[in-house]
Amino acid sequence: MSTIFMNMKTYKFIMETDWIFQGVIDSEQKQYVLLDYFQKLNVQFESMKLYPMFIELSLHLGNIQTLISQNKLLYTDKKMLKNDEELLLSDLRMKEIPVIDNDEIDEYKKILKLSLNQFHDYFNFAKSLWSVAYDSIGLRVIRNQKNLKSKKGFLYYVSNEIIYIWRYNIRKVYNVENEYRTTIKKVYEGKYENINVHDLISQNSINYEKNNEFKFPVFEFTCQNEFPLYETLLPIFKRKLTSFINQHNEKE
Repeated sequence: MSTIFMNMKTYKFIMETDWIFQGVIDSEQKQYVLLDYFQKLNVQFESMKLYPMFIELSLHLGNIQTLISQNKLLYTDKKMLKNDEELLLSDLRMKEIPVIDNDEIDEYKKILKLSLNQFHDYFNFAKSLWSVAYDSIGLRVIRNQKNLKSKKGFLYYVSNEIIYIWRYNIRKVYNVENEYRTTIKKVYEGKYENINVHDLISQNSINYEKNNEFKFPVFEFTCQNEFPLYETLLPIFKRKLTSFINQHNEKE
């Protein structure tokens, strides 16, 4: 049995949050900038690929709202190592905007007003796609539910006779209230026929802790519709898994 890992690379946003101040501050020219950006979003959304676009879009909407309310730029200097890297409050930064000439102020305000509506519309559209995918996904604990407090375990998903198995680790981010990071590492991908899922997971749990006892929770994920695995399903698996475990532990 082979272990498979995704290649690591840094994901960069299509458009930086200081796009308004790049070049001339002209509302007509910035509409062309936004048109190009939204066309790139459309290509991804038409294929139901939500990440990393959904995260970037959320940052841009938050940035416009911050520019309007505080006249400051919102940005992050975090290196995005995964296409669905979570941006927590602790990852966000603010800085002063560049100096604007008096004759540019009206154009600046016009850009903010127009772009706010556009970003808001696109965000709501992306959120509706996200909700469709989220509601299509089912999960159930098939082993060791009593050990959910461990915050570690396995999840698997079967699609087109291929089984994917990941190992997860959920940890709370200290000094930031109610924020969590979920890391997932693929440990198996192969044909589902004649496969004993529990045996595969047991073999991959040997080096997960100091002892070899297989005590970790195992989640089965299903989906009613076809969505891209890495750009949509896996990112939502992580968030649905985290929400389920946190809600379960809060009840106890």
